[in-house]
Amino acid sequence: MDKSSSVPGTAAFQKFMRALQVVSDQPHSLTIGTLAKTLALPRPTTHRIVEALLAEGMLVSDHLDRLGLGPRFVALAWRSLETSDIRAVAQPWLIQLRDALDETVHLAVRNGLEMVYIDKLEAHRTVRMASRVGTRVSLYSSSVGKAWLAAQPLDALDGWLEQLDLRPFTEHTRVSRESIHNEIATTRQRGFAIDDQENELDICCYGCAILDPRGTVAGCISVSMPTYRFVEKDKAATLTVIRQCVNQIQQRLL
Repeated sequence: MDKSSSVPGTAAFQKFMRALQVVSDQPHSLTIGTLAKTLALPRPTTHRIVEALLAEGMLVSDHLDRLGLGPRFVALAWRSLETSDIRAVAQPWLIQLRDALDETVHLAVRNGLEMVYIDKLEAHRTVRMASRVGTRVSLYSSSVGKAWLAAQPLDALDGWLEQLDLRPFTEHTRVSRESIHNEIATTRQRGFAIDDQENELDICCYGCAILDPRGTVAGCISVSMPTYRFVEKDKAATLTVIRQCVNQIQQRLL
């Protein structure tokens, strides 16, 4: 029996957290009706959850009753980011990396079976990407996720892969455990990960893990660009700049 199920209020709390997660994951605001369908909850139940979250400032509602994240939620999220050691240490070097390559740079940490972007530095030239701070990406299709998996002990990899719900995000996504296992082995051998339109069409990424003094992953960085620039860029020169960034961050984690 799950110990958490015996704690009073756990089920209600989980519903509140699911509601916040759904609103957070949406690129646009949504209605209570849409939220109820997504949560698979009765509309009256969803309405009570929303009213409570609105009262606490965790959600906001506009004149059309569309829901978005509230000021209290945003303040808590930013407070968490501001106190993130890896983000504070990495940011100056991520800025240098972005400026050196003029491509979009992400910093991500693992949360459960996903990676979450905790920083994003946009390229100076416009690139249409779906990512933003707070976006969650999979361990098996994203460059940051594959970099994280490749940095895990060999005897732990199968255990992680068994937990993943493998589904395609694009026509290029690997969805068999054997192919992902082989990809992670290749990533470990060469020292960097590649997302070749596996997470988002027309976007390719390089990814590398940042290790702390114990050899565990403190975070992962990615450099994302349109496919045509990924093909045109000097691969060796690009990877040299990325590795220099990772080394600078790792030295400051000592």
